[in-house]
Amino acid sequence: MSSDYQPDRRLKGIYSAANALGEVGLESLCPSFVELSESDDRYRDDEEVGRGALKQVFRTYDAHTHRWIAMARLREDRGEDFYDLFIHEAWLVSSLSHPNIIKVHDTGVDAEGRPFFTMDLKSNTTLADLVEESGAELNTLLQVFEKICDAVAYAHSRGVLHLDLKPDNVQTDAFGEVLVCDWGLAKAMDEMGENEDEDSFLIRSLGGMTLLGQIKGSPGYMAPEQADPDQPKGVGTDVYALGCMLYFLLTGQAPYQGTAAKILEDTAASRVVSPRLKFPKRYIPASLDAVVMKAMALKPEDRYQSVTNLKAEIDKYLGGYATRAEESGFFKEARLFIARNRIPTLITVSSFLVLSVMGVLFIQHLSRQKQATELERGRADQLDSEYAAYVEETLDGHKELADTLATSVRRLVEVSILERPIETVDQCRKMVEVALQQDPGNADAYGEHFALDCLVLDHRAALQRPDSIKNRLQYPRFIRFVEAFPEFDFSRQKRPSIEALTDYFKQARILNPEHVWHMERVLAYDYASRRDKRGYAPAVEAVLQYQHEGPDHLKLSHYARTSVVSLWSDRDVRLILSGWNGPCLLRFLPFRFLELDIAGTFPLADLADLPIESLDISRSPQIELGRSVSLPQLRRLIVQPGQFPENELRKKIQSNEPYEIVEAAPDAMNGYSAE
Repeated sequence: MSSDYQPDRRLKGIYSAANALGEVGLESLCPSFVELSESDDRYRDDEEVGRGALKQVFRTYDAHTHRWIAMARLREDRGEDFYDLFIHEAWLVSSLSHPNIIKVHDTGVDAEGRPFFTMDLKSNTTLADLVEESGAELNTLLQVFEKICDAVAYAHSRGVLHLDLKPDNVQTDAFGEVLVCDWGLAKAMDEMGENEDEDSFLIRSLGGMTLLGQIKGSPGYMAPEQADPDQPKGVGTDVYALGCMLYFLLTGQAPYQGTAAKILEDTAASRVVSPRLKFPKRYIPASLDAVVMKAMALKPEDRYQSVTNLKAEIDKYLGGYATRAEESGFFKEARLFIARNRIPTLITVSSFLVLSVMGVLFIQHLSRQKQATELERGRADQLDSEYAAYVEETLDGHKELADTLATSVRRLVEVSILERPIETVDQCRKMVEVALQQDPGNADAYGEHFALDCLVLDHRAALQRPDSIKNRLQYPRFIRFVEAFPEFDFSRQKRPSIEALTDYFKQARILNPEHVWHMERVLAYDYASRRDKRGYAPAVEAVLQYQHEGPDHLKLSHYARTSVVSLWSDRDVRLILSGWNGPCLLRFLPFRFLELDIAGTFPLADLADLPIESLDISRSPQIELGRSVSLPQLRRLIVQPGQFPENELRKKIQSNEPYEIVEAAPDAMNGYSAE
């Protein structure tokens, strides 16, 4: 320490004053500390929220942390014989740290000498509620199932078996979390042996509750070995229960039905009917049906050997691959490959078709030439007529190829132009050129060439096509646009200004308001080709106005500085213009906050997968929730008081982030629009 240092003498006075503080002075200086130190009654205001075979769960206020928590207490009719079993659950769960496993915070003994433990307080919604009430889509349910698998696989990696997995023991709370709960029957693997069930209580069936006694588990979701106390339990026991849960997700029912005695009898023999056979009217994919039956095999060695392997099968299905359980053949694998790679496959097949047909025609051409030569040598007097027939047949083959290529171009544009606009146009150009080489006068090929010129806004080239008169008859919807802007000569490298593009869309609506699909294709190609996309909102607005009858009925504002999009309309609005499953038109704008002021109906599913962090629907009274929508980055949802029940919103709107639902103040602006 430097010899120049001199302590501040005022510190001594402050220290002495602090030591001299009485209770009144201390409370005025740090009231929170005083409150905490004087709080003897930590847990208050119990309210029962659930009851199981072993315990009751209460909603309780924790005075130390100032929050509501869940407190588990041993049921009043359970005596000292259950104390260790109850405490065992608390200690075991507290040893597991995973985002999909309920967290234990505190354990203790209450004033009556009975054990308790506290946990996070979550919603009362279970996986069973999600399946039975929300009508969630299959893929959404499978994603929940994968989180359950993650939790169980983690527990297994820590040497813990759950042994009581069922839909009622999985919470799906309001923020999209999935929590595996009720570990009362869980065992450490090193405890598992022939005599692990030492207690000999009577078997009890309490509705859908867990059985306690020599047979432990939940009827309908137990593995066969759980129906026999002498059989060893292991990883396969939980795998079987997960198979039962997957059965429930697919069918809405447990795999075993009937009286408790019948369920135990069927469970012991694993007499389960395939979901597809038992529910022929439901859509149950064969691949998932096979996964269920493998997971629920009678012998543990015939099931998946780990939960990770089971989850991998669900990953395969969600990714568009065949599962191992179904043992798919070549044609099934090929069909799934095409489904996963629809656009590249179509392009590849189209190219292969061109090469194949040209190869066949070339071989035919050589054969015809040989035949013509032989005819010339052997039958000179019939040469003219035979050769003429040969030429006519050859020309017919070329025309057929050109027609096929023109049709393929049209189909390729329809299925891929919005997802891969540049690649699609380039490929279609090549196919049209081959078609015109085969049949230089093919009107359909010229028509497709003309349509591609219109799509990239090269109107000058379109007007110079030799078949332009026929195109006036074939493509009246395009020729009006071309003739109105004959100076357009744009390409991928050269794009119009955003002002010129916007004016084109506005004029096109006046010329012919029936072809918004063409305008969306033009916009998609322009956006993909344009290097500088700043200030693109007017072009997007013009296309939306084309769809919704002009600027008097729809307005779009994009505030780039604050990353806000504001959309107003006095009628029904759709942001997906190319069918129910197409991409949203707002994908062309960079934004994080969206404000909707729509008087008519608006399906919220149109916003699926957009990077929206804040969504204001408070000024849109006719929002349609409909099917579930994923907004992966949503953090804030603004609604009118009473506009929707909160639980309905949370079931229908999924996010990777915990999002808050905020009620808008009357007549207040809740967004970020101000620049």
